[in-house]
Amino acid sequence: MRKERFARLKNWWKRYTIREQIFLSMLFFTIFSLAVLGLIAYYTNKFSMEQNYQVSHETTLQNSSRVMDLVMEPIVDNSRSILQNKELEELLGGGLEYSGIEFTLADQRRLDNVLETVTRQEKSINSIALMDFYGHYYLMSNTSSGTYSFYNYYREHDFREEEWYTKTEDAMGKEVFWGRGILGGWDQDGIVCFSKLLNDTSTGEPIGCMVVNLSREMFRTMIVKGDEGYKTSMYMIVDRDDRDTLVFSDSDEDELRRVLNAYTGKAENGNYIFSSTENQLTGWSMVNAVEKDELNITSENLRNIVVVWGVVLGGLCFIMARIISRNITNPLKQLERTISSVGEGERNITEEFDDSEVGRIGNKFKEMVNTNLELSERLMASKLNEREAELLLLQSQINPHFLYNTLDSIYCLAIIHGDDQIAEMILALSENFKLSLNNGEKYMTVLDSIRRVEDYMKLQNIRYNDRFTLYVDAKRDVLQCRIISFILQPFVENAMYHGLEPKMGKGKICITARKEGTKIVIEISDDGVGVADMSRLENGYGIRNVKERIRLNYGENYGVDIKSEVGKGTTVRIVVPERPGRI
Repeated sequence: MRKERFARLKNWWKRYTIREQIFLSMLFFTIFSLAVLGLIAYYTNKFSMEQNYQVSHETTLQNSSRVMDLVMEPIVDNSRSILQNKELEELLGGGLEYSGIEFTLADQRRLDNVLETVTRQEKSINSIALMDFYGHYYLMSNTSSGTYSFYNYYREHDFREEEWYTKTEDAMGKEVFWGRGILGGWDQDGIVCFSKLLNDTSTGEPIGCMVVNLSREMFRTMIVKGDEGYKTSMYMIVDRDDRDTLVFSDSDEDELRRVLNAYTGKAENGNYIFSSTENQLTGWSMVNAVEKDELNITSENLRNIVVVWGVVLGGLCFIMARIISRNITNPLKQLERTISSVGEGERNITEEFDDSEVGRIGNKFKEMVNTNLELSERLMASKLNEREAELLLLQSQINPHFLYNTLDSIYCLAIIHGDDQIAEMILALSENFKLSLNNGEKYMTVLDSIRRVEDYMKLQNIRYNDRFTLYVDAKRDVLQCRIISFILQPFVENAMYHGLEPKMGKGKICITARKEGTKIVIEISDDGVGVADMSRLENGYGIRNVKERIRLNYGENYGVDIKSEVGKGTTVRIVVPERPGRI
C-alpha cells in the first residue's frame, strides 16, 4: 500500500516539466526552511524563558527558605530549652496519679511559668499543649477560645492513639512539623504546628509530648518576592509529607486549589511552570507558580513576527524561483531540440551552446555524435583484445598430464632408491590430485570422494606419525551415487586442524554414508576438542564454499548442519538428493 502511494506520487511529479519541478522544489524547500527556522526560534525562546524563570525563582525561594529558618529556628531552640527545666521533668515524669485529665491549679501555674519563657519571646506562637503519659493535659493559649473544647475532647480520647503521635514517637525527640493543626477539639483554621516527644535528660526515657501551634500569618513576611511583573505569579508553602496540605499562600482560594492540584499531579500540569525548593528545617516546599500563557507572551510575539516575515520572504522566493527556473531550463530546451534532430537522422549538428553547464553538455553531445563511428570501431577492437587475453590465460595454465607424469617419475625414483615412505606420499598426492581435477567434471561418486579423503589422511598421518585413524562406514547402495565434487575434504580438514590436532594423543574421524528415502546423508564426526565459537567455524571459506555450492546445485531443502560440544568433538551432517540437480 505504501509502495503504491509512493508510485502514484512519483507519477504525479513526473507529469510536470523540469522547469516546473525546479520551481516547485525551490519554493517548497524555501518555505519549509523558513517554517523550521521559525519553529526553532519560537520554541528555543520559549524554553529559554521558562528555564530562566525557574532558575531565578529558585534563587528567590531559597532566600525565602533562609528567612523561614531565621524565624523558625529561635522558636525551635526555645522549645528545646524547656527540656532543661527540672521543674517540667518533675511535673511530667513524677507519676502524678490524681484524678481528672487536667493538672492541678498549682501545677498549672508552675507550667505557666515554664512555658511563658517561650510564648513571651515569640509572638507568633498561638498556643502550646503539654501531655504526660498519666492522662493529664495542659493547654497554654494566647486566647481563651477553644480551650474548653480541647479539654472536653481529650476527656474521651487518648493522644497516643492519634496518627500524629505515632510519627512524633518515631522521630525520637526530633521536631515533626505539620502544615495543619493536629490537636483534637481545637480550632485548626489559621494555624500550623510542630510536635515533639519530651525525654528525661538524665535517663533519656520519654516523659510526655508537646505541640506548639503557630499562626499562619507569620509566613506572610517570610516570602521574598521578586519584581518580575507577572500577574499570575503566586507563592505557596506545601507540606512535603502531605502535598495536599497547603501551609500558606496569599493567593485567591479558587485559583490556588487549581494550582495545587496541578503541582501534586491530581490535574494536568500543562498550564503552569513551577519552581520549588525544600526547607531543611521543616521539610516544607517553597513553591512558585506562573501561567505559561503569560510567561510566553514574548515568545508568541516572536512567533507572529516570524510568520509575517515568512510570508514576505515567501513572496520574494516565489518571484526568484520563477526567474531562476526559467534561466536553468532554457539551455535544457535547446539541448532537447538538438537531441530530437539527431533522433530524426541529423548527423551534422550546427547548434551553438553557451558556456553554462548545460551548454557544456550540449557541446559534449556534439562531439559524441561526430565521433560515434570511431567509438564503435574502438569497442570492437577492445573486445577482440579481451578475447585474445583470455586465450593467452588458458594457454598459460598448467597441463594436468604434465603434473601426472612428473609425479609418476618422482614415484619411480623413490622406488629405485628404496624410500617407500616418500613413494607412498607421492602416490597418495598423485591420486588426490587426479581426484581433485576429476577430468574437469563437476560431479563424482561417493566412493571417489571417500578415496580422496583416504589419500588425504595418508598424507597427514605421514606428517603426524600415524596420530589419526579414519573409519568409513558407507552402505553399498550409496557408493556409486554421484555428488558434487570436493564437499567432504573441507570438513575432514577442519576436523583435523580444529578438533584432533589440538588434542593430546591419538584421535579418530568417522565417515558414514547412507540413504534416507530419496536423500543421501553423509556424517563426518571426530572425537577432538570441539569448537566453542561455531560462527568462526561456519564462516570459514571452505565451509561457506561447500554450503553455497550445495544450495546452488540442489536448492534450499539441502545443505550442511554442524554440531559441536567442547571436549567431546564435532559432527557434520551433509544432506543431498540421491541424484544431483544437474549432471
